[in-house]
Amino acid sequence: MSNKDSPPAKFDPMKAWRDWFVKNERDWSASLTGLIKEGAVSSALGQELKAQLYQQQAFAKSMAGPMANMNLPTRDEVLALGERLGQLEDAVARVEALLVQTLAGSAGEAAKKPPRTRRPARKSKANDRHAAE
Repeated sequence: MSNKDSPPAKFDPMKAWRDWFVKNERDWSASLTGLIKEGAVSSALGQELKAQLYQQQAFAKSMAGPMANMNLPTRDEVLALGERLGQLEDAVARVEALLVQTLAGSAGEAAKKPPRTRRPARKSKANDRHAAE
């Protein structure tokens, strides 16, 4: 078979971009992994993270007083409320499921009862005359 018979290969820009992206990502990952493995860089990053954590804790402690003065909840109190709200939602869901089960059970029992065959008494013509007077 000759090259004249086969159609020319189409250029797929998305495939080229995807290939470039994957290669670029691998290169960056390898470079940063090597950099992080160095002792000086990793210890500097560890110290920076500790400093940020300390700063966050100090800020939370310093804001607790003003938040209490303004009668506003702290972050911990809001998280605790969220946890309690989740527990209440779970409890309501359980009660709702039991209610649906109970109603489905009672509907099943009603369906099992024999049908009513007696009809209410008919009004007699004598009763209609007395009612009209």
